[in-house]
Amino acid sequence: MARTADIDLLRSIALIGIAVVNIPFLANPPTLVRPTGADAVAQFLVEWLFQGKFFILFSFVFGWGFAVQIAAAQREGHSAAARFSLRLSGLALLGIAHGLLVFAGDILLLYALLGAGLLLLHTASPKVLLGVMAGCVVLAMASLALLGALLPDILAAMVPPPTTGGYRGGIADSIRQRIGEWPSAFAFVVLFNGPIAFAAFAAGLFAARRGALDPGSPIHARFDRALPWFLVVGLGLNGVYAAAMAGLFGEGLAALAGFVLLAVAAPILSIAYLLLIIRASRRWQAADIIARPGRMSLTGYVLEGVLAGLIFNGYGLGLYGTVGAMGCLLIALGVAAATHLAATLWLRVFQQGPLEAVLRWWTRLADHRTLGR
Repeated sequence: MARTADIDLLRSIALIGIAVVNIPFLANPPTLVRPTGADAVAQFLVEWLFQGKFFILFSFVFGWGFAVQIAAAQREGHSAAARFSLRLSGLALLGIAHGLLVFAGDILLLYALLGAGLLLLHTASPKVLLGVMAGCVVLAMASLALLGALLPDILAAMVPPPTTGGYRGGIADSIRQRIGEWPSAFAFVVLFNGPIAFAAFAAGLFAARRGALDPGSPIHARFDRALPWFLVVGLGLNGVYAAAMAGLFGEGLAALAGFVLLAVAAPILSIAYLLLIIRASRRWQAADIIARPGRMSLTGYVLEGVLAGLIFNGYGLGLYGTVGAMGCLLIALGVAAATHLAATLWLRVFQQGPLEAVLRWWTRLADHRTLGR
């Protein structure tokens, strides 16, 4: 299996990227109006280098972790299906709570729903897994095309009250706002993230099965040699996507094609990021320090939203709707740094994060049921 430090560093870096992408959605009402000046530069950079890429790394690790959990359950003589099914139910409950209390754009519930499909693939051949990946990319293109057509209506349903209430009010106002916008937000997450997330699940399962991340793996060696190509092509295609989002292609079919291109562009650049992170993990001693918070990435993901709520919502600093894209980028980096620091300090005392401990306890209930039969 891959080194634990490699996987932890993947999770830690992904947490930074997730914060950069999610903070603008937590900070401002959704809009199709493009910013100007420094904010336009910041938004272009986020869409070019971050948007749609880092959740792929999380999804890849989710698929890889599924293979590890299945193998562990089988070694211990427990029902792998029962254990993983219970884990998914716990993840779904956490996702619902996170979506209503912290961030309406939660992805945990989607992971729980898509994770059920992994159980159908746990004995699939490498050829089938590759076919699933390719099929999901095609499905993602269709999904993004549909999202592009529906986006104005989805965003309109997510706009909070203009002056009072909603995220500008107290905790109860914020929860009511999330409840109201959650259906539209979840529809966005399903269309934008769903197909590519499942493709990354399958890729992680494939990588774990074939030992693609193991030191000395010939598969990893081939991909690593191709890293310059992944970088050049990935940066180029994602640059086209960012240009389309910036309105450089107008508002017609060319703009829609640039948006749909993300289904291909994001996975390519994500592969480059993955290879760079693995290189850093194995060649840079300081990477182990950065990797530590990856041991509690679930808690870290939720904590980022909690911290953002304290910054932007009315029950905190009340900055909602007042911070531009450049400010959001700087705040996101600060939130990511604070999350990493909190995780590092927590892990000096405890072996795992609080939400990881809860999910592990919930998952192990399946073992007791198995033993009781």
